[in-house]
Amino acid sequence: MGLIKYLSHLILIFMDKEHTIFLLEDDDAFLIVFKRWLAENGFRVVIARSVIEAKTILATMTPPSLFWLDYYLGEKKENGMEFFHWLKTQPELAAIPTFMVSITMDIKKLKEFEAEGITKTFSKENTNKEEILAVLKEILK
Repeated sequence: MGLIKYLSHLILIFMDKEHTIFLLEDDDAFLIVFKRWLAENGFRVVIARSVIEAKTILATMTPPSLFWLDYYLGEKKENGMEFFHWLKTQPELAAIPTFMVSITMDIKKLKEFEAEGITKTFSKENTNKEEILAVLKEILK
């Protein structure tokens, strides 16, 4: 790693360490990749694998800077949108930006999410990490 790239990486970490991303995701492979990628880009990451676990963790922590929610939460028959609706009933969490991700994102679902207040949606299959990073920086500045 060249000196300039190393220094810019350190500056990015210093600037963004104040931001915590709360990841609600049950896909271990996706979790590992995105947690590592977010941490490498200077964000603190808190993980929950279910709605119940997410609520328990949130009760014990300072509110995060952003929520990153998976729409489909596996066999638990939960989904990120139900959790988002709960977030909106919590005064200290209601205004926090929220991203919704899904393995499938059709136009109808995207419009529904946007109409309900989701900040940004991403498809797991067609995710461009640089685009996500740019959106994160814009929203969290």
